[in-house]
Amino acid sequence: MERAERLSGDPLQQLLLFVGLSAEAMDELDGGPPPGCLFASYCYEAQLFDAHTHGVIRRATAHWRERLGAKIREAAAVHPPRLAVDLDALADMLWVIFEGAFILSRTTKDPKAVAAQVRQYRSYLELLFGGA
Repeated sequence: MERAERLSGDPLQQLLLFVGLSAEAMDELDGGPPPGCLFASYCYEAQLFDAHTHGVIRRATAHWRERLGAKIREAAAVHPPRLAVDLDALADMLWVIFEGAFILSRTTKDPKAVAAQVRQYRSYLELLFGGA
């Protein structure tokens, strides 16, 4: 996000750059499908981990939601969305897309699935906020 903020002063452009750079990072992973998210593994096997570990995961998730949510709210203030949308849910949506795309990528053995899904999110943001 910091890189995107250095590249543009417009919050929507920053958001689109951040998502685009995230997709590029997924494209640059070598080999087969990405290994997935360690936090998701901890959640799937919750009984194996203590309260401290789960607290770390909750705080990291909350930080993601707050940081991305703040950028989405900034973008919406300058570029009102074309449809009624829950901006916090929109922030969570990128995290959900990553997690689901990791599963899709491993299931289909398609190493490009994560980047493709992240790019779909970027397209949705462009349609929603009317900017590219």
